[in-house]
Amino acid sequence: MYRVLASRALRASSLSHKSSTSLASLTLSRLNHSIPFATVDAEELSGAHPAQVQSFVQGTWIGSYNHNTLLDPLNGEPFIKVAEVDESDTKLFVDSLSQCPKHGLHNPFKSPERYLLYGDISTKTRSYARLT
Repeated sequence: MYRVLASRALRASSLSHKSSTSLASLTLSRLNHSIPFATVDAEELSGAHPAQVQSFVQGTWIGSYNHNTLLDPLNGEPFIKVAEVDESDTKLFVDSLSQCPKHGLHNPFKSPERYLLYGDISTKTRSYARLT
C-alpha cells in the first residue's frame, strides 16, 4: 500500500516540477515497475476482485482448499483470501525446510574470507560517505 501511495506522490511531484534528474527518474522507474511475483493490483483490490495469498513450498506456489477471508475495513467486503495450512499439509513445509542449508555464505566461521571482504566494502563505503 505504501509503495502505491509513494508512486502516486512521486508521479505527481515529477509532473508538477518537470525536473528530470537521473536519480528522480530512476526512483520513479523502479516504483512503477513491479517485481515479478507481485500479481495484485492494489488499485483494483476489492470484493469483486479479491487477492489470494498462496504458500511457496519447494519452489512452487500452492493454494489451499481452506482459507481465511480478510474484510475490507472501509466497506466490510471480503477482499483478501489467505490460504490456511492444515496439520496434514505441514509435512510439505517441514520437508522443504529440511533441504535448506543451515548457514549461508556470510557465516564468518564457515567463510572468513567473505566476512573480511564485506568488512572491507563497509569500510570503503564509510570513507566514501565521509568525503561527500
